[in-house]
Amino acid sequence: MPVTLHLIGNAHIDPVWLWDWREGLNEGISTCRAMADLLAEFPDATFIRGESAIYEHIERHDPALFAEIRRLVDAGRWDVVGGTYVQPDQNLPGTEALLMQFVRAKAWFREKFGREVTAAWATDAFGHAAGMPEILRAAGIDSYACTRPWGHTFPVDKSAFWWLGASGARILAYRPRYGWYGTNRDETPRRLDEALAEAQATGLDNVACLIGLGNHGGGPSRRILREARAWAEAHPEARVVFSGLHRFFAALRAEISKRPAGWLPEVRGELNFCLRGCSVSMARFKFSYRRAQSGLLRAERAAATSLVLGAKAAATSFSPPLSSAWDELLFNAFHDILPGSSIERAYEDQFAQIGACQAAAQRVEATALMDLAAKIDTTAPDWPVEDDGPKPVPMLVWNPHPWTVRRHVELETNLDYRPLFEFKGRADEVPVMVADETGAAVPRQTIAVENDCDPALPWRKRVVVPVELPPLGWRVLQLGLGPRREPPRVRRGGGARPRATGSHAISNGLVSISAPPGELRVGFRRRKAAWMPEGLQVRLYADEWGSWGGMAEEEESWRLTRELERWRVTMAQVLEDGPERAALWVRFAGERSRLDLTFRLAAGEEHVEVLARVFMNERAARLKLVFPAGGAAEYSVPGGEVRRAPCGEVPGGRWVRAGEGVNRLGFASDALHGFDTTEGEFRASIARGARYASEVRRRADEAPWAPVMDQGELRFRFLLTPEFEGLERLAAELEEPPVVVPVPARRPRAPLRGPVIELLSENCELLALRPCGAATVELRLRNAGPARALALRWLGERLALGRVGGGEIATWKITRGRAGWSAARAAAV
Repeated sequence: MPVTLHLIGNAHIDPVWLWDWREGLNEGISTCRAMADLLAEFPDATFIRGESAIYEHIERHDPALFAEIRRLVDAGRWDVVGGTYVQPDQNLPGTEALLMQFVRAKAWFREKFGREVTAAWATDAFGHAAGMPEILRAAGIDSYACTRPWGHTFPVDKSAFWWLGASGARILAYRPRYGWYGTNRDETPRRLDEALAEAQATGLDNVACLIGLGNHGGGPSRRILREARAWAEAHPEARVVFSGLHRFFAALRAEISKRPAGWLPEVRGELNFCLRGCSVSMARFKFSYRRAQSGLLRAERAAATSLVLGAKAAATSFSPPLSSAWDELLFNAFHDILPGSSIERAYEDQFAQIGACQAAAQRVEATALMDLAAKIDTTAPDWPVEDDGPKPVPMLVWNPHPWTVRRHVELETNLDYRPLFEFKGRADEVPVMVADETGAAVPRQTIAVENDCDPALPWRKRVVVPVELPPLGWRVLQLGLGPRREPPRVRRGGGARPRATGSHAISNGLVSISAPPGELRVGFRRRKAAWMPEGLQVRLYADEWGSWGGMAEEEESWRLTRELERWRVTMAQVLEDGPERAALWVRFAGERSRLDLTFRLAAGEEHVEVLARVFMNERAARLKLVFPAGGAAEYSVPGGEVRRAPCGEVPGGRWVRAGEGVNRLGFASDALHGFDTTEGEFRASIARGARYASEVRRRADEAPWAPVMDQGELRFRFLLTPEFEGLERLAAELEEPPVVVPVPARRPRAPLRGPVIELLSENCELLALRPCGAATVELRLRNAGPARALALRWLGERLALGRVGGGEIATWKITRGRAGWSAARAAAV
């Protein structure tokens, strides 16, 4: 039986790259028009096209072309593939954001074309995370085609292989051995020669041959098709057919079914690495994307909470803004936007789009929490108020997580409708009180307000207080002028009260931070010796590579070793001195740039949270935080976790477990994605001064007029802990802290009480909780533990969810009926 070479015509279209989104999407129209015309001229030719964002643009602006594409789809000559909104990066977005690419696009493809897309098409993604098989299975995808990484970095030699997930998910994957997804005008015969050689080398009877000019549209040309026909006539030993991804994978599966078991290799884990600079490039945009992503997921949870608690209009009123916000988030996960490899002008538009996502999410969240506040008692019991005196301000504190959260939160409000002139020059004497729902005083610590309007004349006050928040529930605290009623002092979590222990040092009895001139040290009580004898360091490394890093995976590009500067502590100041929290501000400075870190130690907490503000003025350089915790490390990645030995610059997610024994470090951030370890150090990259959309290696002094990325101010947060257990939840609370909203005081007839929804299973990640109809909520979880039965406590009642595999992503529709709420397992798509 001759080998079958499947000619798969495609046109890779980057909606944003060396051009802006207008040019990119309009090229989608031009290319698809050219392909429709070509298919009319060549009746046996076929074409594949993914990305619903491009199809939607065509439907909106060229409905005649869209109708023609539908006819070609019905005729089996135009294969709708991919199943995603755009072709996203697969190392940087969160799990739910990647899954929603498929949820959004597959539903649209089903509606418009009547097709169920099961073949994913990751043409140009810069690597593929270890958890992707679980995401793909949850999305109803069973086949996966990609072209990167190229060359020796790919973990398997055979073109076809089974890609396995943690739960046992099996995805039939294919990556051509010859590399990229297109053909130059003069290389069609050579490409077919390579495909035939691939079949002979691998023993495959079915081999895909990707044809098309595309790197900005294009697709197959007349010359390519004619040369393919001529090659086929000259090679009777091969059967050459025009095909599509779905047709190709169907043939490959039929072939595999006739082969002995184990004939195809199996790959577990990630398909990385390539273009490693992209985990850090354009950090400013990555930071904004992370804020938008977490804000949108939190807004959905708030909207779902509102629906569960009886807001019948929640689903209909929240659906349009949430849908629009998701479109903005999904588009900006594209593999030349989020990784930081597009031109500067394009990013002006993308910042506007991601800002629209953030704004929509904020409005939904605020509306949902105001709906909640209207249903609970927000009045202040037993709060004496003079005839002309102000009432306290109710503060709704909402927990966006399905577990009990115990931490400190900040409250700030006006104490009166005008400044307190009677306390001018005596701000410390203002009688401030915080009370809970019962009227009992809450421990508090007054801290600096956010303004510097008139420091001598008090008006607003800001306090930090401890709270215990029920799962997806709330507390109402009152902040205002009141009698100096002192709350009882309760020692929480061991240790001592946070305080300054010197002019440049703080401690809470569990963690200590000191910044003597020139260095910074961190110590944990459970350590037998000083944990960071050389201190947390800030270093600047030479990084002359372009936006992507080394285009050919040059080792020097991903193993940065040339240290330019080792920054020293130049200033330090204690900002807060307990009793609830101590804070130390530290400045690291280099020759041209600086990094300000504010370390916060709260009572009873064995971790330190850090607010970071960097002022970057560097070219051809990368700024890193450096910790003495080297060796192998475990990283959060989309769809799961992965453990890596030291292997240079690598992408990661919201947390890292680095080192082991007394040198272990739990690290989490709300923004950073680039990390590396050596035998003795763990390093987190903050930003790199690379040129926009550049493949060229250049020295810092070359073309000083050319702009580089990430100059100016960048802000982010991170935390450090000596313990690995519970790091996932600490990271989630860092990125999505409790929400504090000042609300009106009112007392409903039948006030609601929490908690709302509680996860009863440990090591289980809440991916999504969103309204889905007038009386239905969609719940999605990832079981990070072993296979087991999962359960929730839903409005006080236990709700069984059934058995879920270890590592598996599962979805339920939870519906309110006459007998109460019930859960049914559902497909994500």
